[in-house]
Amino acid sequence: MKIVLLHGMWSRSDTLESVREVLEKNGHEVFSPTLPFHILNESPSPKLGEYRLIHYVEFLKQEIRNKGWEKPTLVGHSMGGWLAQALAAEGFASRIVLFAPAAPAGIFPLGISSLYTLLEVPLKWKFWAKPFRPTYRGANFGLFNQLPKEVRKKYYSLLNYESGRALFELAFWFFDPFKGSKIPAEKVNCPVLVLAGEKDRIIPIRVTKAVARRYENSEFVPLPNHAHWLTDEPGKEKIFEIMLEWLKRNSK
Repeated sequence: MKIVLLHGMWSRSDTLESVREVLEKNGHEVFSPTLPFHILNESPSPKLGEYRLIHYVEFLKQEIRNKGWEKPTLVGHSMGGWLAQALAAEGFASRIVLFAPAAPAGIFPLGISSLYTLLEVPLKWKFWAKPFRPTYRGANFGLFNQLPKEVRKKYYSLLNYESGRALFELAFWFFDPFKGSKIPAEKVNCPVLVLAGEKDRIIPIRVTKAVARRYENSEFVPLPNHAHWLTDEPGKEKIFEIMLEWLKRNSK
């Protein structure tokens, strides 16, 4: 099976290395592109802050075309989950696996915990037009809360900058006149697997349940004792088993 991995905010292709390894070990061909300007330990390009979700979608469509892959399987985490839904709606997927996916416009994405995670971001003037990175306080609380405490600073050091515009379109779509995160649910007509940590603080399980309900051919799997960073949390092996079994059942 040909599979494209789609990373989330503040990430790169190697963020999903654990997923790549298990998929390749099970005989799948994996392609894992990095979104534009997502570079670790470099000063962010001002252009990154203005990147819209549609720019990411167009970039990924071209990357898939360049590979010559027609309707691959898409596996996305967080914002990458939103990108998988958007690409599926444009006919670029045969099936999609969503790890803690960001929600399209129409689903209210925020809760007290997600606002607390991103607390410092909206306080910066014109955050929607600048690159940004979460604080360690926010990442420790909302992204890494189910990782062992001794590795959280290491994982924080691996976060790069992200587009403020992309965050605005996802988290504050109700203020966005263009509804940049809108996805027509009726156009996502492939099988969908949604994996959601019950202790996710940045994308609450209420949100991921609503994502699954949008699609007729979807399966929702709640994961006790897991949060947002599903692909590296203790017990991830069981999550990967669920994904592999679902891929096998939906391989035709």
